[in-house]
Amino acid sequence: LYLVAAWLIVQVGETLLPVFGAPEWVLKTIVLLLAIGFVSALVFAWVFEVTPEGIKRDRDVTPGQSIAPLTARRMDRSITVVLALALVFLAVDRFMLERPPAPVAGEKPAQVASEAASTGATTATQEAAAPVNRKSIAVLPFTDLSPGHDQEYFSDGMSEEILNALAQIKDLKVAGRTSSFYFKGRNEDLRSIASALGVANVLEGSVRKQGDRVRITAQLIQASDGFHLWSDSYDGTLDNVFELQERIARAITDQLRVILDAGQQVRLAQEATHSTQAHQEYLRGRYFWSRRSYQNLEIAEQAFKKALAADPGYAEAWAALAQTYALLFEYSVNDPASPGVRDTSAQALDAAEHALQLDPGSSAALSARAVVRFQYRSDWAAGEADFRAAVASNPADSTARQWYGEFLMLQRRWPEAAEQMDAALAIDPLAPIFHMAKANLLAFQGQKLAALTEYDEALRLFPTMYVALKGKCFALLELRRYAEAAKVAEKLSGNEGETMRLLVSALEDASKADSAVERILVDGPGGIAGKPRMLMLLGRKELALRELERLVAERDPLDVYIYVVPEFEPLWQEPGFQALLRRVGVPVSAPKP
Repeated sequence: LYLVAAWLIVQVGETLLPVFGAPEWVLKTIVLLLAIGFVSALVFAWVFEVTPEGIKRDRDVTPGQSIAPLTARRMDRSITVVLALALVFLAVDRFMLERPPAPVAGEKPAQVASEAASTGATTATQEAAAPVNRKSIAVLPFTDLSPGHDQEYFSDGMSEEILNALAQIKDLKVAGRTSSFYFKGRNEDLRSIASALGVANVLEGSVRKQGDRVRITAQLIQASDGFHLWSDSYDGTLDNVFELQERIARAITDQLRVILDAGQQVRLAQEATHSTQAHQEYLRGRYFWSRRSYQNLEIAEQAFKKALAADPGYAEAWAALAQTYALLFEYSVNDPASPGVRDTSAQALDAAEHALQLDPGSSAALSARAVVRFQYRSDWAAGEADFRAAVASNPADSTARQWYGEFLMLQRRWPEAAEQMDAALAIDPLAPIFHMAKANLLAFQGQKLAALTEYDEALRLFPTMYVALKGKCFALLELRRYAEAAKVAEKLSGNEGETMRLLVSALEDASKADSAVERILVDGPGGIAGKPRMLMLLGRKELALRELERLVAERDPLDVYIYVVPEFEPLWQEPGFQALLRRVGVPVSAPKP
C-alpha cells in the first residue's frame, strides 16, 4: 500500500509542481523522503501491530488480541481505492492535461517564417494553418559564458553538433542551423521563434569553457506556454564533449517520447574523433564556413586542414573540407573581395573521396562530389547519382537539397527543382541563400514578381547579400522598373555596381548604350550571368555570344548557367550557342526558338 501511494504522490508531484514553478529539488526531496519513509514503514510493520487497545509490539500480542484478518480486509479496500485513484490520475494526465499544439506555418513555410520572425503573428498571406508536430525542436545557439567571452566558435559548435545529432533521428523534426542561428543575439519571444521555425519546442543553453574544463547547461522549453520540460547541467572536459552531447540528445528524445532504433542508438554513441585538437579546429572551421565569403572560406579551409593534421581519420572534417573547396572556386569568381580565380575542384574531389572512404553515407561528401562532377567535370549523370544518394542518406541535409535543387534548375527541370528547394526551406526557413536560390528559380522561369518577393526575403535576412542584390536588379530591369533597379544598383559596390548603374541608365536612354557597352566589356561582373547577360539586355547578341565563348573556353565555374538564363534564349538557335551547350554538357531538351 505504501509503495502504491508513494508512486501516486510522485506522479501527481511530477505533473503539478512545474505548474507552480517549483524548482527541481522539490520533487527530488519528496522522492528521497518517501524512500526514507518506506524503510521506516517496513520496520514499523514488522515490529508492531495495531490492536483494539492501540499499537503494541508484535511479540506482546496474543492470537486472540490480533485483528490482522480485519486489517487485511481494510488493506484490500485501501489498495483498491489507491489503485482507482492512480487510474483516474493516468486518465487525466493522458487525455486532459495534454497541451494543445501551437499553430504553425502551413503550406508556405518560407513566407510564414518571414512574417512570424518580424511580427510574431500570422498574416493573411498564410495558407490554412496546420497543427505543429509535437516531436519538433529548434536548437538555438548556446551562449558563450567563458571568462574571456572568446569561445563563441565553441559554443556555436556545441549547439550545431547537438542539432546535427537530433536531425539524424527520423521521427524528430529539427529546424535547420541557419534558421535557428538567425535569432542569435535577438531578444525574440520564444513563441515567435517557434512559430517562425514551425516547431513545438526550443532548446537553449550556455557553454562555459575554461582551460580543458567544460560546463554545458541546457533547457528544453515548450514554446506554446513557456513550460520547462527539462533542464540540466553537464560538467566534463574537452576529451568527453561527445559524451555530453550524447547525454543531452538522449534526454531530449526521452522528454519528447521519441523512440530510437538500434541504428540511431549507435550513431548517437559514436565519437567523430578522439582528438580534442581536431574537434576544436573542426568547430572553428564550421563557424567560418557558415559565414560564407571568400575570406571566411579560406579561414575555414585552414581550420579543417589543421583538424585533419591532428586526426587524418576524421570523416566529418574531410567532408567539410570538400564542401569548402567546392564553394571556393565559385566564390573566387563571384566575390568582389576575391584576389583572383582559384580552381579548387581537384582538391574538392580528393577531400570528398577521403570522406567517403571513411563514411560512405556522408551526405556532405556526396553533395560536394556531386558539385565537382557536374559543375567542373561536366559529368551530369554522375552528379545526379551523388545528389540522389546524399538526399536518401540524410533527408534533413538542407544544403544537399538546395544544391540538388539548383542542379535541377540548371536543366530547366522546374517542378523537381522547386520540390528540392521547398524541402530545403521547410528545414531551414530563414536561410537567406535558400530564398535567393528560390528567387533565381522563379526569375529564370519568368515569374519575376514572385521572384522579387523571394529576393526581398533573402535581403531582409542578409541585407548586403550581393548575389541577391544583383539578381533583384536584373529582375527589375526585365520588368522595366528602371527607377527601382537604379536604387538597388546603388547598393552594389566597385566596378560591379558602377557597370550595373550604367546598364540601367542605358536601358532608360538608348543614346548611352554604346558607352555602357564599352565599360561593361572592360569592368563588368564576371561569370556567365555577368557581362553576357548585360550585353543581351542591350541587344548586343554577337558580343554576348563572343563573351560566352570566352568564358566557356576558360572553364568559368558558372558556365553551367548557360541554359537557364532567360536572356540567352534568343541565342538558342545559333550554331555557336549549340556548340557551347554541348561543351558544357548540360542535359537539354531540344531548344525552342
